[in-house]
Amino acid sequence: MNVLDNIKSPEELLKFMDKIVYGFVGKNGKTYVDPFSNEWSNDWYNECIIQTGEEVINSLIGTCWDQVELERLWFEKNNYNFKTIFEWYEVGKPLNISTHTYLIYEKDNKWYWFEHAFETYRGIHEFNSEEDAINFVKEKHSEHELKNNSVFKEAYKNTLTLYEYGKPAPHLGVDDFYDFVTSKQYTK
Repeated sequence: MNVLDNIKSPEELLKFMDKIVYGFVGKNGKTYVDPFSNEWSNDWYNECIIQTGEEVINSLIGTCWDQVELERLWFEKNNYNFKTIFEWYEVGKPLNISTHTYLIYEKDNKWYWFEHAFETYRGIHEFNSEEDAINFVKEKHSEHELKNNSVFKEAYKNTLTLYEYGKPAPHLGVDDFYDFVTSKQYTK
């Protein structure tokens, strides 16, 4: 029996996900759980792979990219209307600015942001519309970058671009994941 069979609500899924440590699994088979380490900095771009939802259950390690795949697995299985969103700042030059992926879902004519990886906002957040949910996440992402990232400038907020994406192939590397998730710009 799959562990997800026992999870009956988004709230139960969020509680289960508290077992997951933020990190990534490398092509080399190693796990990385200290984003401030030299090992993470040196290996992330060339080693990071996107895990399937099932693999996240087994490894209990994942970036937001991985954790959304676990969320996708549960929300699909339970027949929710949901969207997975990738956002990044398109500033025209490589900078160390975070990206984010997340899942929003609809229930009882409301929209909800399901968030585990972005620890400051971990939880299930209710909104009156899909647009309200999206705008809130965008604002919180920018606030986080302004507060925590010295290379981030206020003007970059206007470059935040969103993409809606489907289930990626297993084990995509960073560049292949970027190519996949940026193929369909989000529109509402």
